[in-house]
Amino acid sequence: MQTSHQVMGMVTVVDPKEGHVRLKEDNESFHTLCCGGETTILGDDEPLAVSGLQPGDYIRSECVTADDGRLIASKIVLLRPAWRMLESPEM
Repeated sequence: MQTSHQVMGMVTVVDPKEGHVRLKEDNESFHTLCCGGETTILGDDEPLAVSGLQPGDYIRSECVTADDGRLIASKIVLLRPAWRMLESPEM
């Protein structure tokens, strides 16, 4: 049985070839999201491919846990691109 839930955190690794995105949640736990043809990735103004994400981006993902334990992403929303953090005057 698949369990639906949401994960949110900073992207640490993007593997477009495999369709995987690894992220670190605020509570320091890591997750690998599996992305496929059914995954919708939303950027600031337009849809993105997995290759449009980069380490340092902050994302939220709606996903299901497959029977084999993999997290299958149905939707990923880019909440804050990595470059926006770099232009912050607080940094």
